[in-house]
Amino acid sequence: MRAPSFCCPALALACATLAVACERPPPARSYPSTQVQAATPPTLAPAPQRARRRWHPPLPAQPPATRAAVRVTTLLAQIRARLRATRYQHITRVSWRRGRFYWDCSGMADWVLRRSAPHARRALMRSRPVAARFYHVMRRAPTRRARRGWLRIAHPRDLRPGDLFAWLKPSFWRNRPNTGHVGFIVGTPQPHPSQRGVWLVRIADATRLPHGRDSRVADGIGGFGEGTLAFYVDDHGHTRAYGWYGATQDVRTFVPTRIAFARVTR
Repeated sequence: MRAPSFCCPALALACATLAVACERPPPARSYPSTQVQAATPPTLAPAPQRARRRWHPPLPAQPPATRAAVRVTTLLAQIRARLRATRYQHITRVSWRRGRFYWDCSGMADWVLRRSAPHARRALMRSRPVAARFYHVMRRAPTRRARRGWLRIAHPRDLRPGDLFAWLKPSFWRNRPNTGHVGFIVGTPQPHPSQRGVWLVRIADATRLPHGRDSRVADGIGGFGEGTLAFYVDDHGHTRAYGWYGATQDVRTFVPTRIAFARVTR
């Protein structure tokens, strides 16, 4: 299979859209008492036509792979159940009793790991690790035997609920104040039905810009939620790019960058 070329105009559009994530957050918005409203995700390109045959068979649902991952998924489910108000911001403010979760992606990941995988959290060392720190720790973790609470996962198809993803900010966005993005896997990865090499993954994160099939409202406030990301894997098994909008995004508009996946063990 010939690798797709990621076109500059599409990346420019992605840059303009994702620029919202760096603005100062507006006041918090309260959601209905039971659930977050679903949003129709924006798309960068029309959805491709469904292929006559899948390039890869669907994968059966898989449980978390470690006890620490079970604790991660349990805590994420409790956050979903308690959620009353959320907002994307760079200072973490959580009121468990009131169901308020104000944070950014790395603040959320830090908060969850402190309570579900403390040994893996200590490997991050910093009092407030940013997304790039998550990426480097995950990228350096071994793939055969966990070290310091981390086990690197080489391919998206091997991800389980409770695992993590992280990527570095692309070099062409070097003037942005963020360092990348990080979040948690909450579902079994599935091959895209028509785009070869693309894997669709349900994730939980904190962001201002919704993903595909997202639980957040596209109102610029953002915060905690779940959505679908897409990852492009080349013929050598290397994850080369991500699609922020999941299944509806054409692989030619994916953002190329360095991406890591890992599993917490304790």
